[in-house]
Amino acid sequence: METLNQLLDLKEPGVMDYVHLQGVYFIHSIQALFKHHGDLMQFITTVGDPRYAFLIYFPLSYCLHRHTGIQVIWLACISEWLNAVLKWILHGERPYWWIHELQQHDHVMHPVSLQQYSLTCETGPGIPSGHAMITAAVMYVMMRSFNKHALPSNRNDLKFMIWCLYGMLLFAVNISRLFIATHFPHQVVAGTIAGMLLGEVIKHEHVSKLALSYYLGWCTLLLILVAVTYYTILLIGLDPFWSIAKAVKWCANPDWVHPDTSLFFSIDRDISTLSGFGVSLYLAKRLKVDSELRNPMVKCLQIILSIAVTLTMESYKIPHQNELIFYIGGFVKFFSMVNIVVVVIPYCLKKCFEPVERIKNS
Repeated sequence: METLNQLLDLKEPGVMDYVHLQGVYFIHSIQALFKHHGDLMQFITTVGDPRYAFLIYFPLSYCLHRHTGIQVIWLACISEWLNAVLKWILHGERPYWWIHELQQHDHVMHPVSLQQYSLTCETGPGIPSGHAMITAAVMYVMMRSFNKHALPSNRNDLKFMIWCLYGMLLFAVNISRLFIATHFPHQVVAGTIAGMLLGEVIKHEHVSKLALSYYLGWCTLLLILVAVTYYTILLIGLDPFWSIAKAVKWCANPDWVHPDTSLFFSIDRDISTLSGFGVSLYLAKRLKVDSELRNPMVKCLQIILSIAVTLTMESYKIPHQNELIFYIGGFVKFFSMVNIVVVVIPYCLKKCFEPVERIKNS
């Protein structure tokens, strides 16, 4: 194996050069090991997509157990926001472009190549992994709630199996992120640890009965912190959008560059969802639809309708040629989406099935 000095043609390679190079070799071995399972790896990485915390895991958990659903939406928003800010600060490379940057050095001796896939070319910096961090955080709360509310208190064996499934899911998502060459190993490990710690913190917070003003205050604070981070990066002479240029430059297929993986779009989604959720809880209380539906059949229908609406709305891709329209459209989409799930669908189901329940009870 070539030495790092030979590969980089540098007199004093830094610590991260060693980490990145070893990561590339590890990713290369993962791609060789699972080379006939590319579709499966891409499916697994889709399961860990941060979008599905908003599109599937939130409506599912909210319909089944309201308190857990509220924790899930808080974790989805806060973990994705924190992930975006950390990526800006930590300035992490991604393997699919780093290996090409490496090859720009003179006298590079036979560097390994990495295969790219349709989900590879994400546009944000690499550390910590958003898939690992948000999946770890959201699933931590969901698994804990399942153990607490769905299993008998004396069945520690079943609870242990649930936590084993949690670990297997995170491991599979992390391996899939390495396979498609969008993260280095240390980036998925950092994301997993950060997500689990965040899940542990949120579980102790009482977020079920917060007022609308609290949600709006948090959104304002998050926006201010983002602005401070962004302009601090500019003041020290760095480009906040450096990773987008590298993604566009080194992606094997221009159609694989995903604008909705940018940090600004993630923050846009978090602020719109959190503010929309605060408004939806306020409206649900005013319309008296803030309690859980008790009929199992109606609850199943609520889950189906909620997930169908979120996935249908997500299938509409906002034109990204105009950045202002792109971000305003994203804000409106997620603000509306959470209100439909929390207010509109429960209200309609209540109006449809409430008379039936009265007849049965009379």
